[in-house]
Amino acid sequence: MAFSSSLTMKRLSGAVLGLSLLGALPALAQTIELKVSHYLPPVHTIHKDLERWAAEVGEKSGGRLKLTVFPSGQMGPLPRQFDLARTGVADIAFFIHGALPGRFPATEVAHLPFVFNREVNGESKVLSIAEASAIVTSLSAILEPEHEGTKLLYVVASPTVSPHLHKKTVRAPKDLAGLRIRHNGYITSAMVTAWGASPVAMPPSELADAMDKGTLDGMMFNYEAALAFQMAKSIGSVTELKASAATFGLVMNKAKYDSLPADLRKVIDETTGVEAARRVGAIYDAAEVAGKKYLEDNKVTIVTPTKEEADEFRKLAAPLAETLINASGEKGKAVTEFRAKLKALIAKGSP
Repeated sequence: MAFSSSLTMKRLSGAVLGLSLLGALPALAQTIELKVSHYLPPVHTIHKDLERWAAEVGEKSGGRLKLTVFPSGQMGPLPRQFDLARTGVADIAFFIHGALPGRFPATEVAHLPFVFNREVNGESKVLSIAEASAIVTSLSAILEPEHEGTKLLYVVASPTVSPHLHKKTVRAPKDLAGLRIRHNGYITSAMVTAWGASPVAMPPSELADAMDKGTLDGMMFNYEAALAFQMAKSIGSVTELKASAATFGLVMNKAKYDSLPADLRKVIDETTGVEAARRVGAIYDAAEVAGKKYLEDNKVTIVTPTKEEADEFRKLAAPLAETLINASGEKGKAVTEFRAKLKALIAKGSP
């Protein structure tokens, strides 16, 4: 009887253990869903790339991470995208720093006029967007404190902007005097003012109509955007200054990132960072080439200033760097550090 009782207990214990393990299996195989928010339409290159990234993360995590992308501001309007991730309403967000002026003063150094220009054999050459994006992302450790509450996955620079004019052809700052020029942020607005023009804030969707009616004389735009918004009929000439860039960030809620198992954090890390920024930047480079061809095919005049003419624009815009540093207050140390390291990397080359 003692032997039978012992055998029964062993069988019972084995059954309980088996049920316990079966109960644990769903938890071990549980899929973690991450909500990815952005403000761009589903046809946009960035949305398509985020969808591609979602598939990559799903594959590399063995299906344990599922990224669901919400485009077109479905989770919140453009100015709220960063805070959606910071507060955890979204797990990840793609946003534009210029939508929140003053909150990212160190990052805004990358918006300064001609900051992405490198001197080559005495000539000023603008960096590719791929290289510019990789360089900025390589300095994420300096930028992360002002992205409080999030993990900065990468930063992407936009193609640099130039004056796109409705009728007038511009070769010198004096040619812009009194013209109403649309800007894309407060640094660009200050630059336009320094050149003698009157800066105007206006959403891209209204630009063609405003220029056609004569209430706007031009805009600070890049070729990629001119193609995206089909602006050729409203543009007569472009003065190719490639003066300044905007920046975009991909951020993840820090608490959510920290809560992931180490192997899943590794999947996020390995699919973002410097090389991801370089790859996304290269997409913008290709779009910029296509945008320029689009304008040329539509008989838009492309003006290439001489070195002396371009230097006039640069000289007038140069004081804006000190203005930004002086306005950064307690964050001035990070601004100064980032500016020094950014300039060094631009002069040296890709990280």
